[in-house]
Amino acid sequence: MSATEIKKTGFLEACKATDSRNQALEEIRDKGAEVILAVFRLLKNSLVHDLGNEAVRKVCADTHTIITDFGATVGGYVNITFVDDTIFVCGQLLRASRSIYESAMEVGTLLRTAGVSEISFQGDVTEEDMLQMCEAFSISLRDPSRRGALLEAKLTNVAVRMVDSSLENKNDDLDLPEMEQTLRAYASALVVMRQFYDRMSQGKTVLPHKVKRVAQRMVALSESDEGALVAMTTLANAHRDEAGRSVQAAILSIIIARRLTRSRTSLSQLAMAALMSDVGRVRITGTSGERFVQLSDDVERAVPALTSSLCISTGGVNIQNALRTVSAFECNHMERTELLGPLYKRTMSPMVQSKVLFLVRALLEKLAPRDTARAMSPLDAIASLAGQNNVDEVAYKLLISALGVMPTGTVVEFETGEWGIVVGPSSNTNAVARPRVKLVTDRSGQVFAKPKEIDLGAPSAGRRFPAITGIIEPSKARFNVTGVLMGEQKVPLEQATQAG
Repeated sequence: MSATEIKKTGFLEACKATDSRNQALEEIRDKGAEVILAVFRLLKNSLVHDLGNEAVRKVCADTHTIITDFGATVGGYVNITFVDDTIFVCGQLLRASRSIYESAMEVGTLLRTAGVSEISFQGDVTEEDMLQMCEAFSISLRDPSRRGALLEAKLTNVAVRMVDSSLENKNDDLDLPEMEQTLRAYASALVVMRQFYDRMSQGKTVLPHKVKRVAQRMVALSESDEGALVAMTTLANAHRDEAGRSVQAAILSIIIARRLTRSRTSLSQLAMAALMSDVGRVRITGTSGERFVQLSDDVERAVPALTSSLCISTGGVNIQNALRTVSAFECNHMERTELLGPLYKRTMSPMVQSKVLFLVRALLEKLAPRDTARAMSPLDAIASLAGQNNVDEVAYKLLISALGVMPTGTVVEFETGEWGIVVGPSSNTNAVARPRVKLVTDRSGQVFAKPKEIDLGAPSAGRRFPAITGIIEPSKARFNVTGVLMGEQKVPLEQATQAG
């Protein structure tokens, strides 16, 4: 369903008519720009005029009215946070016109000069409290010897601080190997999604900006080293909770969709749909950490509708979130075709994004089953999807193109008796059945001190590599598959040789 079709079907209008049960969030998004513009005027005037000036007093009174009214709407506490080029109002990303955003950025620059990146107002803040804050602010900027005046000032009902946020240090790991950067990002994504799903299971529907950052970071990593990102899929069976599944689904969706588009916006939206696809199930079960929660048929029927409802209530009513919501709904419905019947009674086809997401989640169901079924090898899992109901043929071909006939993480045995791990497709695009492999053990099962990587599809002139004679189930590997793949991590030999 395209954006035009969504408008024609009245999807957005229907969303507006429903109660999102999150009015505070909508108030933050709608009126956050007004608050930050008021603060901008107050701080600028305090630098230009004396604080006793009538113009400053009038601006202060107007700012006080705006902030207290806004605070009463959202719960009495208003804070504005600046992180690099990103601005948050009450924890939500600022939604404003370009001119207002530029003014907000100027506020952030001025505050940063005074050593501050966050300013907060209590619900009972007075005009005099604001003028006191303005006085300390003006001293900090006018007198270089007193830059810390604002940060050190004893303010009433106003708090300022320098935020110690991991978001500010997002580039600290750029000097690390790409595999380690990816592993850190994956670990961080798991933490963020587990926290988010925990809150969702408790009935809280505010979407933290960190979730969006997870999607954006995954897209950025796919551009720098797609192979390292694909290597994270070998951890799917180790992280079989809803958060782990959502991160894995986001990774695979991005990898496949990159065969269709390189648009960061489109890829991030698809990743967000993947991250949000299980919110309905988590809300119903009331838990995000249990691995093997089975639902009755009646409850399963309610999951798609609840998922779309929660997507709307957390993301608001806009075209971008509408597309994510439709993707999550269509994917959940297709997963329950036997219970709910054909999607849209076959009057419309699902979006391409939904087809990709459905395929990815079907693959993960094989690699990391929700129940106690045996996890399949990547090769067997992909083969089992061929011809499966609702699996789109084009999406399946894109999956093969992205992961190869023998996906990353597949353990193989050569005719020489050596064992190795597939680390990616061959540089020779025609050699689809001859991937790049890292040799791990010799014919006697001894682990090589330095596993050697070879490209089976691109041998040097006059050289012939041994043929692959078998695929080994991950559970029967003599070594830790993920540990060897992440050899750039300097994984200790004893750790790499533990049974996977």
